[in-house]
Amino acid sequence: MSLAGLIGGLVLIALFLAVIAYPFVQARRHAPTHRDFVSRQRERALAYYERVLTNIRDLDEDHATGKIHPDEYQQERAVWVERGVQLLKLLEELREEHDIVSNQAADDAEIDRAIEAQLATQPTRITTP
Repeated sequence: MSLAGLIGGLVLIALFLAVIAYPFVQARRHAPTHRDFVSRQRERALAYYERVLTNIRDLDEDHATGKIHPDEYQQERAVWVERGVQLLKLLEELREEHDIVSNQAADDAEIDRAIEAQLATQPTRITTP
């Protein structure tokens, strides 16, 4: 084998290894930061808050059309409003960068469970007229 062939072969092997190693180097460089993790928790809490608002709007619509009894409407609306208040408090905590899930490798389902647990710990006040 000639010297030029040997050098060419080594260059091709080096290029091949560089192409293979590039995604691994990039993944390590762009590892999720704590701020990304807090942002993801906040995003999940906002999604849950949107669901609460949707439920309140649906209840109001059902009440306006007479599909739900007024007493039941008041109780249900009080529950959802209280959940909304709790979520706003949780979002405020997240804005101050306090985690609700300590594991930064947590997936969305685990964050959702933590939000549900946080809401379940708060006593729900139902007032009847």
